[in-house]
Amino acid sequence: MTDRAPLDHPTPPTEPASRSGLGRRAFLGRSAAVGATSVAVPLVLSACGGGEDTETTGGEDYTPGSAELTVELAPEIEGVLYPEDYVGPRARELEPFGDGETEFTILSQVDPDMDLATNYYSTLVAEKTGVNATYVTVPAGEDGKTKVNAIVAGGDLPHALMVGQGIFNLNEISIYGQQGMFLPLDKLIDENCPHILDMFAAFPGMRQQYSSPDGRLYAVPSMNDCYHCKSANVRTWINKNWLEGVGASAPETLDDYSVLMDEFRAYTGKPDGSVLTTASAETMLQLMQFFLGSFLEMPSLWLRRSGQTLEWIHEDPAFREGMVWIQEQFAKGNFDAGILSNTPEQYQKLGDGAQGPMFGMAYGYSSFHFAATLDYADPDNVANIMVPIAPMAGPGGVRTAQWDHFSYGYPNFVITPDCPDPVQMIRWADYQFELGLTISVGRGEQGVGWDYATEGEKGIDGRQAIYKVLPTPEDLKNQAWREWGPLYKSMDQRHGEAVLPEASTVEPTLYAAGKAYEPFATKEESGVPPVVFDLDQSAQIGEIETNLEAHLKQTIANFATGKKDASKDADWNEYLETAKAIGITTYTEIHQTAYDQQYS
Repeated sequence: MTDRAPLDHPTPPTEPASRSGLGRRAFLGRSAAVGATSVAVPLVLSACGGGEDTETTGGEDYTPGSAELTVELAPEIEGVLYPEDYVGPRARELEPFGDGETEFTILSQVDPDMDLATNYYSTLVAEKTGVNATYVTVPAGEDGKTKVNAIVAGGDLPHALMVGQGIFNLNEISIYGQQGMFLPLDKLIDENCPHILDMFAAFPGMRQQYSSPDGRLYAVPSMNDCYHCKSANVRTWINKNWLEGVGASAPETLDDYSVLMDEFRAYTGKPDGSVLTTASAETMLQLMQFFLGSFLEMPSLWLRRSGQTLEWIHEDPAFREGMVWIQEQFAKGNFDAGILSNTPEQYQKLGDGAQGPMFGMAYGYSSFHFAATLDYADPDNVANIMVPIAPMAGPGGVRTAQWDHFSYGYPNFVITPDCPDPVQMIRWADYQFELGLTISVGRGEQGVGWDYATEGEKGIDGRQAIYKVLPTPEDLKNQAWREWGPLYKSMDQRHGEAVLPEASTVEPTLYAAGKAYEPFATKEESGVPPVVFDLDQSAQIGEIETNLEAHLKQTIANFATGKKDASKDADWNEYLETAKAIGITTYTEIHQTAYDQQYS
């Protein structure tokens, strides 16, 4: 079976951060975390439409959690199996509540082969809720974000928008919400949303974390508590066929790595034109951060926390030591020079080589980064030849990998002031936090794309499975919404997917990768917790971060090609001083100010 991306393909994680002394459920992350700042800055706009109905929203004086819930959770569906101590959505006997007459418009991203008017999941949600919805669609990715920004700027807003997964981050939602473009949802949720409140009760810090600095919640957050995503920012893979070919095991230290690269270089069984360690230019910094974790703890690419003080990591001498080592790997040929220039397509061509993958080690959030022809059921396919490699110990014994302690989802569903019935609209979203709909949003029809598990079938984590993915015909299209809609994918729910040989996927491999990386996870207290910026701060952060990244990439290229030398004080100080001129001090200060405001 080929990659499941058309049905269920999570967006690669952003760089989150963490806070000391807080439990994993008590402090959940935002998509606006450190390193996830969007360069696009929201426009200063005036509210359109009829404005906020304070009777519905409670107005500025409303205290979140103070209204009484008027809707009960539906009875559970009998016979659905759950593992012991399961935390997550449950299958329920949903009854329609909508009047079927009020017409709602909802914005969503779509893939090219999707038609939400006839899409299976669209019709399923209409059937379950009784809500009459039509969809305004934009393409996935940057083109979609540009079009949504134009729609918002034009003021002709649909009644609701699903803006998670790359459209708006929490900074933008907060700014637009405070400008009156989106309704505050706290009272609507407290009175009408038992499924969302059930999620908030299971994860007590989630509501606060997705609220804006004014204390109001402008977007319903979708939970996607992805275990393997927590290490995905630096996940690196090794060619097990090459390892077997040279009679070696995966390296445990950087010294082992150097020896292995010499063995790979001499290995005659590799395809012609192969390289040793590589990535694309787009993902080179993730690969570099993987190796830098052998010299110092890097909870993000730029900042770390010492007590309550935020620091720029690159001034640490250990960071420079790591950069000198990286420079040496380019000089030895262990690092492929193509790292500096490979397009994503060129990178995938290396992975799709006719005689097998043409690299010994490679970066990849998942297999799709380094190959396009993925078949998890074929043991000779690149999907099974490349296996995750754990971080390696450096010369000082440091062995760490960035671990995302706090990104559990993203702000997603917003309602605009022109919505004719916000109660129906918020309940439409709430229903999708039920288990069956949460599965169907990514897998389509029950009995076709998925079904509930039977007794004894094991999930990804080895416990009783909840549901199983069914092999689907290649010509079956337009079944699901990927993960653009409202959903509640707790870690237990995700791990409740059955591991079945006839429905091979990448998930068990990624779960194993998470287990391999977790012992070396960066400490929770070293990270910077997610913060929300105001309009001016967002503008500065976006520009500075873009320029810092370009400067770091160019510096690595200069070290890799011998134009500069990281071991020479003059060249290294030039890197630091240029970063300061770009604004790293301002960047750190803005984060410190936002951190102090939110966490002091």
